[in-house]
Amino acid sequence: MIAVLGGTGTIGRHVTAQLAARGLEHRVLRRPGVDLRDPATLRAGMAGADQLFLLTPHDPDQEQLEADAVDAAVAAGVRRIVKVSGGGPAVGPNGPSSTAVAHWRSEQRIEASGLRHAFLRPSLLMQNLAEMRPRLGLLLAPMGHAPVAMIDAADVAAAAVAALEDRDAPDRCWHLTGPAGVTFADVARAQGARYVDVPPRLAALALRRRGASPFEIDHTLRMAAYFATGADGTPTDDVRRLTGRAPRSLHDHLDAGSPRS
Repeated sequence: MIAVLGGTGTIGRHVTAQLAARGLEHRVLRRPGVDLRDPATLRAGMAGADQLFLLTPHDPDQEQLEADAVDAAVAAGVRRIVKVSGGGPAVGPNGPSSTAVAHWRSEQRIEASGLRHAFLRPSLLMQNLAEMRPRLGLLLAPMGHAPVAMIDAADVAAAAVAALEDRDAPDRCWHLTGPAGVTFADVARAQGARYVDVPPRLAALALRRRGASPFEIDHTLRMAAYFATGADGTPTDDVRRLTGRAPRSLHDHLDAGSPRS
């Protein structure tokens, strides 16, 4: 039995659909029965599961929420966790954002628990481009000019399902990317637009006007600055190694009209 925590979001809904398509027994942990902020419901929801798919939303309390989930997994007798973490180069004690550091601390907690594990570290999701749609022929974003090896959420999900299916695989990290690094100028051209690199202060003002919280604004700008360095611009072969097929390209994603969230 696979317990699925985070099974209704951009990546998670693909995970649950693919688990069902493969006939893999799973249980989606969601409200009202299971609440991330109520460890007792987490333990009850994981009862009888031997694996946990762990994906939590960006949140100021992410580290504590994941710590409670890991502790609940240990208490419930779960033997292995497949966790969606932060982008490969970003995860570490000095990560570019609080969530990147939280991901690293969660990975450390899982390793210290003795649970077997697979850590999936995806690059920028192509689905996030839906929040940066061109207007009046211009794509405005504070993303710099470096390439980003962005990935489709469905490919992250396929990698997760493959990792869950291969329950005896060695413990390891996977850096999940698309097939190539693409710049935001490339993204704009694919959409028939021109890219304009927006200064962070103007991006923060636009986010504030859209109702973003201080946490969301800080996270967005820190990650934008990180991607602008080119640190996550080199593609890997990890999706192919896990799933047996190449990941979708940006043009595949745009042509398919991939679902937005």
